[in-house]
Amino acid sequence: MVKNLILIRHGKAEPGSLDQLDEERRLTHQGLDALRAPTGFARGVSLMDDSEREHAQVWVSPAVRTHQTAQALLHVIGERPLVDKGCLWEQDSVAFLDELEQSDAQTVIAVGHIPFMNDMVELLSGACIGFKPGAMAKLSLSDPLQPGCADLSWFVQGPKA
Repeated sequence: MVKNLILIRHGKAEPGSLDQLDEERRLTHQGLDALRAPTGFARGVSLMDDSEREHAQVWVSPAVRTHQTAQALLHVIGERPLVDKGCLWEQDSVAFLDELEQSDAQTVIAVGHIPFMNDMVELLSGACIGFKPGAMAKLSLSDPLQPGCADLSWFVQGPKA
């Protein structure tokens, strides 16, 4: 079971349109630049310990904007495979918690969407926080994985884009 869960909301995305599927929306240039800036992911990553940075699995929603966000993160923590998780796109908390329970990773970084990120922090730790684009939160999980089983270790609001 995962012991450390780092939740990240994707960066600032282009507005939706009728001509494009929602999952195909991309980050804006400003949104991507904000994640890569010193006030972007570097702030949250500086709070991660070496093991979390080096060995974390990175789970992403299948949406293009979460993949772009994760790629910006990998520039800071080092390259590794991204693992698509449909439950992050579908915002399916039961399936997500099952995936965490079954994982042999010590640390998972999950890149997804709101309201799911907000909801997971509240469900697992009881804390009510609001993720802006690019925000990061670390939860320290205890076994069994159930409501209230986590401590909110830190939260870094997303950068201005």
